[in-house]
Amino acid sequence: MKKNRYSLPFKEEFYVEFGGIKKKDSHSWQIPAQRYAYDFEIRDLEDKPYHDDYYDLNNYYSYKKNILAPMDGVVVEVVNDYPDTKIVENRKIVCDVADVRGNHIIIMHGHNEYSMIAHILKDSFRVREGDVVKRGDVIAMVGNSGNTNGPHIHFQVQRGMEDNAEGIPILFEKILMREKGKKVHRKYVRHGMFVKNKE
Repeated sequence: MKKNRYSLPFKEEFYVEFGGIKKKDSHSWQIPAQRYAYDFEIRDLEDKPYHDDYYDLNNYYSYKKNILAPMDGVVVEVVNDYPDTKIVENRKIVCDVADVRGNHIIIMHGHNEYSMIAHILKDSFRVREGDVVKRGDVIAMVGNSGNTNGPHIHFQVQRGMEDNAEGIPILFEKILMREKGKKVHRKYVRHGMFVKNKE
């Protein structure tokens, strides 16, 4: 079956905190829609996603970075209801709201594939339900809403827009990958890599 090829939903280089096609790389292997999901965040040379006080969301490198449409499609769901989740001691994962995804967007693509991006900053959406988006369009900004321990982009592709839809491995195109300081070429992105779109 033909599959879509996606761009990374960001411009800068991000670290793959979780994700891949194997159980050991996934943070939610037991949840069908999230099985092949990715968590992306920006990290510094000390392998930290923040500087100085980790309680301050503005100290996280990913916070308020632009989120890009990963492929042409139609916006079928936008949820913009939730404030950022507060960072707690030792950065434990917490959820201050009813939906673990927090603010999120679902985009319908071809071949019955739907992308979902979660933990978006409230009131940062630049699109509405029904809008047509093109690959690379700025659609929102990184926040910390939902089930999270710090600002990051949660990205998954699934067959259908329902919460229990089947997640599918994501094929990216025209991206740069590096692992352990060296450029690599792999079919699928996985945990531990640094990735960015080619210019």
